[in-house]
Amino acid sequence: MKKALFTLFACGLMAYECCEEKSIWDYHPIHVGGNIIALGSADVKRKRGPEDGELLFNKANAFATCFVPISQCSFFLPRVEWNTFTMDWNRNPRFRETHFHYMQFALTFLTQAVETWRWIARIDYNVDIKHFSRPKTYGLFSALLWGTHEFRCNWHYHVGALGYTGFEGQEIYPIIGLDYTLNKKWFFQAVFPINYSIEYILTDRWRIALKGRPLKERFRAGKMEPSPRSVFSYSSMGLEFNVHYEKFLQLELEFFGGYNFGGAFYIKNRQGHHSLYTDVQGAPYAGASLNWGI
Repeated sequence: MKKALFTLFACGLMAYECCEEKSIWDYHPIHVGGNIIALGSADVKRKRGPEDGELLFNKANAFATCFVPISQCSFFLPRVEWNTFTMDWNRNPRFRETHFHYMQFALTFLTQAVETWRWIARIDYNVDIKHFSRPKTYGLFSALLWGTHEFRCNWHYHVGALGYTGFEGQEIYPIIGLDYTLNKKWFFQAVFPINYSIEYILTDRWRIALKGRPLKERFRAGKMEPSPRSVFSYSSMGLEFNVHYEKFLQLELEFFGGYNFGGAFYIKNRQGHHSLYTDVQGAPYAGASLNWGI
């Protein structure tokens, strides 16, 4: 979810023409906001096993970011977030903890200095609030490199990669996709694994969309558990109706609701072995986002 609001802000920011002379205050350099999403209880089925209880997931965060232009078409955005989420499987045999909290520190670089290209590079570090003194055990690094190229009028292709390392695992995913602007009202985007949407622009400030929302959370439980310091991962995909309001670089509001089609939830021991895999079934969800430029 955090990538969705970041993507909206970054793409809006890059809409400025590089040649325009602007003061830093034209960009409203300090932005604050938050996000919240809640899913209904979803049935859990163990791999090669029967139905086994229900899983509840919800998440909220608050953030602050500072916009730092380094040229007319290149920018840095340092950012700090506080995140909390609930991951409650009522028949979890490995750990009893259900509420988790972490801080996220990020630095993003945006540039449109190369003609017909827009590039976004980002590095993140997440650490459990309760375990700042154990960054190797309770820290997660992630990175993103995302390029968008205008290869025909109204068409762009997207390339890049994103990945993480930490909590006894690492993954790298390619970024690949297309977007198409049909006219002043309709916009289509399919970029794996970040953004899938069909948008309709109502006015200069309002738009509605049908969107796919990928959700993923990877974390580690505490040491006072039946399986101490268990690593767990949750991933799923939803489809939603989305309403978005934007006063350019000053205020963004997003409201959404839809149905999550389920996905996968697994737990491993502290070394990343002895896996327990499950399938999580579907459930409705809803949420909202705020980004306010001061």
